[in-house]
Order: sequence, then structure tokens, then C-alpha cells
Amino acid sequence: MPQPARERKRRKAISDPIRSPTMAGGLFAISREYFEYLGSYDPGMDIWGGENLEMSFRIWMCGGTLEIIPCSHVGHIFRKRSPYKWLSGVNVVKKNSVRLAEVWMDDYKHYYYDRFNHDLGDYGDVSGRRELRKRLKCKSFDWYIKEIYPDLFIPGHALASGEVRNKAQRMCLDSSVDSGAMNKPVKMWQCHNQGGNQYWMLSKHGEIRRDEGCMDFTGQGTVQMFTCHGMKGNQLWKYTEENQLMHINSNKCMELSSDGQHILMKYCDSNNDRQVWYWKKKKQKPA
Repeated sequence: MPQPARERKRRKAISDPIRSPTMAGGLFAISREYFEYLGSYDPGMDIWGGENLEMSFRIWMCGGTLEIIPCSHVGHIFRKRSPYKWLSGVNVVKKNSVRLAEVWMDDYKHYYYDRFNHDLGDYGDVSGRRELRKRLKCKSFDWYIKEIYPDLFIPGHALASGEVRNKAQRMCLDSSVDSGAMNKPVKMWQCHNQGGNQYWMLSKHGEIRRDEGCMDFTGQGTVQMFTCHGMKGNQLWKYTEENQLMHINSNKCMELSSDGQHILMKYCDSNNDRQVWYWKKKKQKPA
């Protein structure tokens, strides 16, 4: 992700540290004394996942600074296989992430929980971590968003969110937004009402997105995932009064293929049920 303009302005030389909202958990340096003062790792987290975000939030919200040092060199050796014995039937990453959300994200946690229909599962006792936050006199997550990561897209600002279901068949827009999904077609899958890869947001800027991935149409071929660029163009959509997903540049609408497996881009026809899509949640227009 490129540096925000405010950070480029703050830095005077290319060797100056770059302030970062978050970090990778296995690649950081911190003094032992400060690490222990901040509460070290959450002992209720298991194995791997989420600890980097938990520590990132904690550092910033509790008075610290997280920086990337441009001239540093870090060696990182990956094992051929995991050395851990994973717990059967437990989604460890989800459990860890819910723990950090419960302690650090305040009311913003509900945006995360929307991704999996608020099915939190057993995340253990977080009272000790909440007491740590109170003892350290840490700031709110709202402060973190506004002061440390103001560029972050906030789901609460979305015009619509949740699954996007077709009227003609019980099929939903479905795609990952990780690096492996970029420049690949958005898929269709039977609606499962579990969020995940079927959770989408329609931003006030006309993007159909999740995290940093946006639906993109060049005018030819089909709809693909692409990194959100904020420049509208191929990523500008309109959810019409007829419940169609219209691509502004091409003036075409998303249409479910007859076999229900693919997205087609066709000229808009409000009488075609295969071009009618329903969002799970949609903001009401002011009267």
C-alpha cells in the first residue's frame, strides 16, 4: 500500500521512519521492558493469527508508536510445514480475532462480526485484557481510526452490505479478495448466509468491495477482482432503483448466466430477473 500524503509530507528524508497502522507479527523489534509493560502477548490466544493486529492496536492506543525503518534488514525463514498441532474443530484465527475485537475495537467490532453473522463461538475470558487496557489508560478505537488510520474504509459508511443475491436463482456473488484472487473473475455460488466470500459492501463512492478488493470491469470480458484504487473508472457502479448493478462506464448491468455459474455483462433490461440483485442490508434514503 502506498504511503498516504500526510506521511510523505511528515518525512524529510527517505531514511526517516514510516509510521504504520499495523505490522506483520513475525517481523518486529521491541524492547523487552516495553513489551512486558504493554502486556506482552494475549495468553488466551492460540497458536497463530491476530496477534499482530492486537499488538498494533495496543501500541498505538496505549501511547506507543509503530514504525517501519526503511534501512533495516530482516531475515525470515519459513518452515516447510507447520510445527504446531492445530486444535480439531476450532477456527483459531477467528477465535483470536474475536478476542482482540472484544478488547480493543469497541463498537467497531460489529462491522467485523457482520462478516460471519455474529457467530462469535467460544473465545474465552477477556476480562484480564480489558483490565490491562483500563490500567494502561488506552485511547478508544475511534481515536485510532481517526488519528492513525483515517484512510481506512469504514463499513458503516457503506450504502449497502452483506450478500448480493440474484432474483432468478438462489445464487450469490462470491469471491476471495486476497492476492491470489486479483485479476480473476468474480464467481457465483449458492447463497449460504454465512458471510465470508459472499459479504460485500457498496461504498458511497460506487465501489463494490471487501477490504481492499473491488469489482472491476474493463468493458470487455467479465467482472474481475482488482485492488481498489479510488479513481472510479472501471470500478464505478450504481445500484439502480430497479435493483440492478449497473457499470457506469460501459452502461451495462450484471446478469446471471442461464446455468447460474457466471456473471455476464449485458445491456440493462429491468424486465430481466437475471439482472435483478438484492443486498442483504440497504440504507434507507432520507425522507
